[in-house]
Amino acid sequence: MVQISNNGSGGGVNSSTNGQRQGRPGDCIYKDFMNRKPITFNGVGGIMALSQWIEKTEAVFEICSCPEGNKVKFVACTFSERALTWWNGHVKSLKLVVANSMGWENLKQILLQEYCPRGELKKLEQEPWGLTMIGLDITTYTTRFSDLAILFPGIVALDSKKIERYIWGLSP
Repeated sequence: MVQISNNGSGGGVNSSTNGQRQGRPGDCIYKDFMNRKPITFNGVGGIMALSQWIEKTEAVFEICSCPEGNKVKFVACTFSERALTWWNGHVKSLKLVVANSMGWENLKQILLQEYCPRGELKKLEQEPWGLTMIGLDITTYTTRFSDLAILFPGIVALDSKKIERYIWGLSP
């Protein structure tokens, strides 16, 4: 069960207003957020899945102009399976009001610590140096190389070095 509190604020919709927005015009309400179809995060897939979820979620925040005070409580509704269990445990230890007020940047850091252990990050940081194309599967190689270049932009900062590293990993 996702534990999210509206506490009577946050621009909710109620029957006395016939579905009209509460609060300032243009405020993002939960319905706006969910209408943008944010993807769920289940806590599986490591840093790649988490990074993609964060990128998509931030795009939804931007589209619906979600205020900082609503981000954590709205995004908690996208947790499922392992991530939902983790979140509910986190809420129990912090209390709901504190968990919902932690801020999006803090939540991202906590999620990175939980779902991307330092050992995994270290391995991923080294992967570009040993990445090579297997057989003739250039699509898989290119996708993985691109993903790693996005995750760790500082590893091969110059475009010329990035191209050189990419070519090195191609099959003859």
